Amino acid sequence: MAVFRTWLIRAARVALAIGVVSGIAAAEFHFHGLRNSLLLAILYFAVRWDRLETIAASVVAALAFLYYFQPPVRALKADDPQSYLTVLGFLVTAIVVSQTALTARKRAAEALQRKQETERLYQLGQAMLASESLQTTAYIAVNQSVPIFGLKGAAFHLRPSDEILRAGESETIADEELRTGASEKAAIVPVRMGDELVGNLGLCGAALSETVLKSIASLLSVVLDRVQASEKLVVANRELEQRHQQVEQQKRVAESLLLNILPGQVADELRAKGMVSPKYFEDVTILFTDFVGFTLSTEKLAAEELVQMLHDYFTAFDQIVARYGLEKMKTIGDSYMCISGLPVRNPAHPVDTVLAAFEMLHAVEERARADRPVQWKVRIGIHTGPVIAGVVGINKFAFDIWGDTVNYSSRMESSGEANRINLSERTYSRVKDFLACDYRGKVLTKDKRELDMYFATGIQPGLMNGGEGVPPPAFLRRYNVYFQKDPPAFPAFLVSPHNALTVV
Repeated sequence: MAVFRTWLIRAARVALAIGVVSGIAAAEFHFHGLRNSLLLAILYFAVRWDRLETIAASVVAALAFLYYFQPPVRALKADDPQSYLTVLGFLVTAIVVSQTALTARKRAAEALQRKQETERLYQLGQAMLASESLQTTAYIAVNQSVPIFGLKGAAFHLRPSDEILRAGESETIADEELRTGASEKAAIVPVRMGDELVGNLGLCGAALSETVLKSIASLLSVVLDRVQASEKLVVANRELEQRHQQVEQQKRVAESLLLNILPGQVADELRAKGMVSPKYFEDVTILFTDFVGFTLSTEKLAAEELVQMLHDYFTAFDQIVARYGLEKMKTIGDSYMCISGLPVRNPAHPVDTVLAAFEMLHAVEERARADRPVQWKVRIGIHTGPVIAGVVGINKFAFDIWGDTVNYSSRMESSGEANRINLSERTYSRVKDFLACDYRGKVLTKDKRELDMYFATGIQPGLMNGGEGVPPPAFLRRYNVYFQKDPPAFPAFLVSPHNALTVV
């Protein structure tokens, strides 16, 4: 029915073209000077209609030219043979003009079609730019191809998952046809990612040129290659981030280990310069501790128990040292050494060190329970003076201090008594305004020297008045006046008499 209608329309056009040309020829015969109208009419038919109408109009125009304008008039013959050549030239001219017009119209139509195809491909490509995976790309291709290319339906078979995505009226495309890539009712476009066939795209309901189908396949391949590259980049970035986190974690571990060995400022200088310059500190306070009866206890305890007990005591000491802003130097056997006023200079370091010593002593007394294998007591010695500090060695390097102050501090510890805090004359002179001390007189040290020594017993009684609080307000006020800051911590048990240290 549609074919018959098409031919009926063409027959009507041919009849109309013949009628129009005949009418123009008759009008030209009566109104001279209109002969070019025949060529214009033929050109119009060539531009507006098809070749059949144009040729029919050209033949009729040539016959009309012979009939009306070549003698004898109104006869389809000519007296002069040259007239036939004129008529033939007219016919050829008319056909050439019509053919040229038809060719130009065809090329314009093809150019317009290519432009539309390019715009549609560009639109499809823009739609797929947001895709991040093979499945997303297939979903967008199916759903956007239908409206963009005016299709009835589209379907995509994903080979990796054997999944089929559909859009529109795509039921005419069978699943098996999509899998095999062959169909009589639809166009099947193979889609590749590199050299790998990842699926087939089926399009039905519109006649698409081979060029368009290949362009769609190429576009999908480009998008999928980009998606694959993007996925690889995401995986690579994720792995790089994980490695970066691992490096950062290792760096933090190394940083923590370094800070366990060296003070913060010293560690910074070592990282920056690769070495640490020796420094002179004119005023620091050094604290030594030593457990009484430790050697005897080693004969009673298993090695594991001994280490566990030392770890318990020294962990408590480490926490106290950190709370008061002191710097732990080292442990040697059962001896613990720390320092205040280094590497950051601090005018309150003698007072802070003695307060920390009270807390250490309290921690030891708290652990002297009957349920423990042994009950240790501790000697604590403190001295104030100048030292030289630096880092020595290249393997297992250590931050250390040197000078007579170190030796004097050690003598204060060895010359002390169990569960007492023994102060040198110099340290006493720096803390006497804050702490109550008992003068011991001149004590003979191991190196046969007599030195003035003092036992620290607690807070000055006069600083315990003036209100409740920890630290006591009077103590806090004097500390602020002397050092222009608050104390880093305070042993609260010294405030309540029933919680005070037991002097043995």
